[in-house]
Amino acid sequence: MRRTLLAIFLVCTASMAAHAGGLLEAYQQALEHDPTLRAARYEREAGRMAPAIARAALLPNLSFSSSRSGNQGDRSLAPGTPEQDLKYRSAQDTLALRQALYNGEANVRYQQGLVQSEYSELVFLKKQDDLAVRVAGAYFDLLLAAEKLAFANAEVSAFSAQQTSAERRYTAGEGTVTEIAEASARGAIAEANRADATDLLLVARQALEAMTGQPALGLQVLKPGFAPSVLQPGSLEAWTALALAQNPDLAAQRKLVESTRLDIQRSRAGHLPRLDLVASVSKSTSDSLTTLNQRSTVRSLGVQLTIPLFSGLGVVSQTDQAQANLQRAEAELDASTLKVQLDLRRWFLATRTGITKVAAFERAVESSRVAVEGTQRGMAAGIRTSTEVLDAERQYFSALRDRAQARYEFLNNRLKLKATAGTLDAADIAEVDLLLEPQTVAFKKP
Repeated sequence: MRRTLLAIFLVCTASMAAHAGGLLEAYQQALEHDPTLRAARYEREAGRMAPAIARAALLPNLSFSSSRSGNQGDRSLAPGTPEQDLKYRSAQDTLALRQALYNGEANVRYQQGLVQSEYSELVFLKKQDDLAVRVAGAYFDLLLAAEKLAFANAEVSAFSAQQTSAERRYTAGEGTVTEIAEASARGAIAEANRADATDLLLVARQALEAMTGQPALGLQVLKPGFAPSVLQPGSLEAWTALALAQNPDLAAQRKLVESTRLDIQRSRAGHLPRLDLVASVSKSTSDSLTTLNQRSTVRSLGVQLTIPLFSGLGVVSQTDQAQANLQRAEAELDASTLKVQLDLRRWFLATRTGITKVAAFERAVESSRVAVEGTQRGMAAGIRTSTEVLDAERQYFSALRDRAQARYEFLNNRLKLKATAGTLDAADIAEVDLLLEPQTVAFKKP
């Protein structure tokens, strides 16, 4: 049901998303193109066939057989009588019907087919949630890489201007060679950082394009004044309860336990009798030597009872094996439950801490900006050095990078938290998409 609502929501919001390059649009493109999700979609389709395959053993089985043969030989009716050459054709057509009246193993296999179909749906649900998190992560990584490159360019420009100013001051007899060397060194480091930022941007773009199948040449950035929203619900216990009830990975693991438990019943069914309704119509011509030149039609209807007596202890061994597999599946479910609880705690704490971090970096950016302006005025008044100005500018750019990273980490961690709790849907993607600036920022290919 949740996937159906998600699909309806995507169709509705697609018409509303007039701006291009948003996160919601990237997610919609990835739903169609991402190879991992496409593989999961085919896996789900295969799983849906399991009940029909298993049900076939419970439905009527109709078969038709036909044989034609030429016979040649001789016969003697009594000792001493001359032999007769025989040469005749025989034919037989048979239509047979078998309907299971009671088949314990087939009944259990059908139940397992239903469980397998439900399991494949849950696995697909998990893969779809994973895709939403992966697309958002790749989208934010690309935005952050673009911002880092913009900051790196700003650093290069600022340090270059500072070097030019230091050289001018030195020519006028007010500066020193040390100031020029300091600005030049900072500029060289900024150039190296810009090269790293350029490579990071190329890799981030390729990662997003691999999922969406579309060139990531126009993305949107966060609106100015972004402020993280408070988590709802606000307690870890409430999120844990949601995860234990709705996490698709845990639900899939429970289906595996259920299927393994049915394996035990299926193995034990090897000791149970089987009852079938059998019917047939057979027409034959010269079927044997005694029916030479005769036609016959035989109709039969009855029941067939098969009682297993001894199978070389195979049924016992299969049952013991199924018992061991059940214990393994239960242990894996316990391990998955602990992992989900640990992941949930990690993303809950990271999201809650992210609110504090974003606010702290907002203050750091503002303080660094004021510090840059103050040191620049101090340098103009002769009470500050160019080194102090460079340090203040570097601190400002560092604060900008940290604030951008904290913002995107908060948004991504919140999506991871909802995915772990099993509550992530398209509305959450659309909510993040609304936080992006309507004007697109083009990332040109080099």
